[in-house]
Amino acid sequence: MGIFCRISHNGPEVAAEKVQAESLYRQVSQPVNPILPRRRTARSPADSQPSSKMVRKSAQKPETYEWDTVSQLDHIIDLKLETAGVPSARPDDDYQKRRAELKTREAALGFEWKCTSRASAKEQRVNRILQTLKRHDDETVYAKEPPRQGTTGQLHPRVAGDHFLSNKALIDRTKVFQLAKRAPKGAHLHIHFNACLQPDVLLKIASEMEQMYITSDVPLHTKDEDHPNRLGRCKIQFSIMDLTASKGSLFDQDYKDRTPMKFNEFIKEFPQHHQGANALEWLQEKLVFREEEAHDLPQTVSGAWEEFNARTQMMKGLFNYERAYREYTRRCLEDFVSDNIQYAEIRPNFMDTNQVWTDDGTRKIDNVGIMEMIIDEVERFQKEKTKDDTYFAGLKIIYCCPRSYPKEKVANGLAECLRFKQRWPKWIAGFDLVGEEAKGKPLSTFVPEFLEFKKDVEAAGVGEIPFLFHCGETLESGSETDDNLLDALLLGSRRIGHGFSLARHPYLMERMKEAGVCVELCPISNEILGLTPRVGGHAMYGMLANNVHCTAMIGKPDMTLFGWKQLIEWSLDHACMSPDEHRDVRRAWEAKWEKFLDDAIEEFGEFDGDAGGEKADSI
Repeated sequence: MGIFCRISHNGPEVAAEKVQAESLYRQVSQPVNPILPRRRTARSPADSQPSSKMVRKSAQKPETYEWDTVSQLDHIIDLKLETAGVPSARPDDDYQKRRAELKTREAALGFEWKCTSRASAKEQRVNRILQTLKRHDDETVYAKEPPRQGTTGQLHPRVAGDHFLSNKALIDRTKVFQLAKRAPKGAHLHIHFNACLQPDVLLKIASEMEQMYITSDVPLHTKDEDHPNRLGRCKIQFSIMDLTASKGSLFDQDYKDRTPMKFNEFIKEFPQHHQGANALEWLQEKLVFREEEAHDLPQTVSGAWEEFNARTQMMKGLFNYERAYREYTRRCLEDFVSDNIQYAEIRPNFMDTNQVWTDDGTRKIDNVGIMEMIIDEVERFQKEKTKDDTYFAGLKIIYCCPRSYPKEKVANGLAECLRFKQRWPKWIAGFDLVGEEAKGKPLSTFVPEFLEFKKDVEAAGVGEIPFLFHCGETLESGSETDDNLLDALLLGSRRIGHGFSLARHPYLMERMKEAGVCVELCPISNEILGLTPRVGGHAMYGMLANNVHCTAMIGKPDMTLFGWKQLIEWSLDHACMSPDEHRDVRRAWEAKWEKFLDDAIEEFGEFDGDAGGEKADSI
């Protein structure tokens, strides 16, 4: 009957429980609209008082609720189902009433129920507008597009839940997207700092750099039998170098692997060899996924990751010199403000090969210098923003190093993270390992280093440096990769990145809820990297149905404004801010939320049918 139901109903104890359940049913069947407690899984006595050493309790403790009430409600459900098919069952109209009650009880245990039950009149109105806008978009955007033809000639109508890469241009035209852009987003907590902006930004900067060089793994002369798709299959890399001239030409038939050519010369010569094509446009296309590539029939998760890693290698040289790093940081901040984000936590990759060069290519800037550049650009940005009414609380840095590192390098990274926290206590948010989870080392490899780090942090008296581990970004089950969820819990990770496989682990999911762990959802990334074919099949809906705290702006057909609000509030609750910082950001967000409601009513009020909106009546 479900996770809360008993296996059998035999014996006097159960009979007494049924009487009690019937009594409770008479009480809860009255026409009332209570805020029911959240669902909780039964625990064994050994679990009733979990060891404080096992997991860290979040500063934002989950709401408490009574298990007994849910247990009694389960007996009510059992009783209804037992009597539904026997002669003494109630008439059909009463059956439908009880069916509606079940749906109400189910909704009352949903993740957005708190925000729904406490919604203001303005929020209820904007939610009605949102639901109307969804129908409007379906009819005026998706339904107006011609269907796409499949391999067998089958026609597929355009729908909102299709592949993101195929729908991106349509999404940009929707009213729902226009409304969502105006909403204050709270905290953005999952930002890989080398993949925030469109690639044309860095390509344009690189084209202006005298010391920027480009290399390839194959010559890029005209097509031949040996390399029938050179432009599609070549692996391009960039680097700032202290050279005075090109060492070779990528267009020579005798070009040797990775011989550097000046980038500005490459741009000029490219059209001569490839029918007038624009070099920057070609490079920009190589830096992004295409739908036919991500969703190709033979494509696998590991294959998608292989393409992703090639692109990060290509981006690396466009990013790791001073001018680009500073300008990139600045534009990210501008994007955060433009997207109505109030606070952010970024994940730069601190590793030897990612160190930034000076613009002339003569000197490396180490990790300390990278921190100083980020802080300098943020502080400069904040000073300039005080001149207008734009609000951005700022950002913090999650120290990251690759999960492919050997133990000694991870230990060095942990030690440097602690030194950074001592030097810049307000800027370091936490620690993470990044990279393809299935190819890197599991968290269990580094448990001694992680435990020693926790001791060192406590001894240093710097407060807390929480773990914010990527884990569960996998389709595997029972493997070392999948077991990263176990170690993230035991190590006290405050948040987990992706957590896609968590829904397959009901006990771990309950323990993470108890510990106040939040999941940083990344549904578009998971779709493109092959974990789910479409967003509608994502594991996040199961987690949200079980009240796992999550952050992300996600979509589904029945998503409401109240669901948006809950996800935003959770992003603030689980951000690595001090109590004072949290109070200030929360106050600013609440003011922005009220303004958003007013603006939404002013701009889209005609879509509110209950208020006589003309466009709502026509849908």
